[in-house]
Amino acid sequence: MKNIPEYNIDFYSDSFIKNPYPHYAKMRSLGPIVFLPKLNNYAITQYHFLKQALLDYKRFSSANGVAGDEIGSKFLKGNIVASDPPIHKTMRKVMMPPLMPKNLKSITPVIKKEAKDLIVKLLIKKQFDAVEDLAQFLPLTIVRDLVGLKGLAKENMLIWAAASFNILGKQNKRGKEGIKAIKELRKFISTQLKLNKVKQGSWIDRILKMSNSNEVDVNIANYLIRDYINPSLDTTISAISHLIFLLARNNSEWKKLQNKPNLTKNAVNEAIRIGSPIRSFSRFTKEKVKIDNYIIPKNSRVMMLFASANRDELVFENPNSFNISREFIDHLGFGYGIHSCVGMHLAQIEMISILEAMIPRVKKIDIGEPKVLMNNTICGFSKLPTTLIPLN
Repeated sequence: MKNIPEYNIDFYSDSFIKNPYPHYAKMRSLGPIVFLPKLNNYAITQYHFLKQALLDYKRFSSANGVAGDEIGSKFLKGNIVASDPPIHKTMRKVMMPPLMPKNLKSITPVIKKEAKDLIVKLLIKKQFDAVEDLAQFLPLTIVRDLVGLKGLAKENMLIWAAASFNILGKQNKRGKEGIKAIKELRKFISTQLKLNKVKQGSWIDRILKMSNSNEVDVNIANYLIRDYINPSLDTTISAISHLIFLLARNNSEWKKLQNKPNLTKNAVNEAIRIGSPIRSFSRFTKEKVKIDNYIIPKNSRVMMLFASANRDELVFENPNSFNISREFIDHLGFGYGIHSCVGMHLAQIEMISILEAMIPRVKKIDIGEPKVLMNNTICGFSKLPTTLIPLN
């Protein structure tokens, strides 16, 4: 067996977050697994080995938490991401039905209309921030309505979403502030989320009714409500922002998409591959695990580097290039295996709806200098100055 190579970088430092891609490339060049001494974590860097690990939930456990350190893992332990079967299967069975493609058909026309109306307004506005004015719009309107919050907590939803993903890194300043915010979310759920305050027929309404009738344990119900509120926002906002950024920086791909609208879903998935909204979640080894010619010890925290695997040169030709006609886009941006993203179909509908609204109306997308989002787990932008040039 070989010694696992070390890579001495703080994965959650500001400098890494601002430009992680050279580090991912270097880590991949060292091998499929590296050790990060500054975090005392291992990290899987390459696509095929990561895909195998994500399927192997019996040896790569999520039940001890999926954050980059022990404090964050313990604090968020018990939600759907940080659970193993059989509890995970139970939670997913309760959470999934509203998010299945067949059940999203009824709201798809509403999403498409909202997207069209938004693009028309932004064309009139001319200059805008693609994060605040575009990427945040559908999640904060459509998703908040589906979740059932009506007028509740609108000002806090983005804060809570960012906080949960900061905790999923390590407990630096961002992580510590995140813990304070999520304590407020937990208080909000326990004191204010009652059946008479949420929208009837909404996702939360359904969970509360199942809890009241003892179909779902009250603790599991609270976890699922938090899971509905948090992940549905920042990941989708990041993906939409990257989509706009990449189409603006690659005008030839935008022209290609206008000429071949059937590539719309490809464009969405290619943006998710390159953007990789979630950099990494962690797993905990329940026994010694062999990866290639390396042994990861039992009881080790192992980071699943989605963002590195999605740019693996051994899998994707010219992996740093945005190519909407790429034949192989089997990315890991939505995770893989039993923990694949429950909201991926909704996110794709939102992104496709935006593109369908833009294709017949927008000649060109111009952007200014983006500002990188400083979050421990989410890869995205906090600002993206944008101008849509109309076709006519």
